[in-house]
Amino acid sequence: MYRLPDEHLEKVRDFAVNNRIKKKCKTCYDRGYIGVTEENLLVPCVKCVDMEKVEKLWKDYVKSVPELFEHFKELFEEDKEKEKEDKAE
Repeated sequence: MYRLPDEHLEKVRDFAVNNRIKKKCKTCYDRGYIGVTEENLLVPCVKCVDMEKVEKLWKDYVKSVPELFEHFKELFEEDKEKEKEDKAE
């Protein structure tokens, strides 16, 4: 099992905190994230965070770090499949 290093977790936490839509949230207690998984991945709050923007920032960050790209390349394979389906329609 791959465990995300803490320095990358801090970066993702910044993405969630800086892209909050609501000021007050009872789900995440105004943090912007609900918690962390066993793999040390952040679980952003879907109620108060702009999930599309955070996902885009995360993907851009993963592309810039080869070590992460190795472990998360399936994210980009899904995007390619979606593009193929959109073109087929």
